[in-house]
Amino acid sequence: MSDAEQVPDIYADQFIVTISIWGVTMSFLKSSPHPSPGQAPQPSPQAIVRTSLEHTKIVAMMLRKQLKNWERENVEIAIPHSVYNGLGLSQEDW
Repeated sequence: MSDAEQVPDIYADQFIVTISIWGVTMSFLKSSPHPSPGQAPQPSPQAIVRTSLEHTKIVAMMLRKQLKNWERENVEIAIPHSVYNGLGLSQEDW
């Protein structure tokens, strides 16, 4: 079996980030496809990634750089204002 076949291929549409003096924990979750009426959807954990503060900062910088390049060459990735507001962000944070 090749290395590529051993690495899980994961889809996530939610995440939780926890930062401490020791490092960063990112939990990636997937929404339930059919939540029960009247109940909050219960996302299922997909993966937990732990990294150092320094590594996380570099990853964030590289992701931003790659996304900015993609937008420059293609089209701006549209995010609804309600999403920014719900996460305590603004378009200026980008």
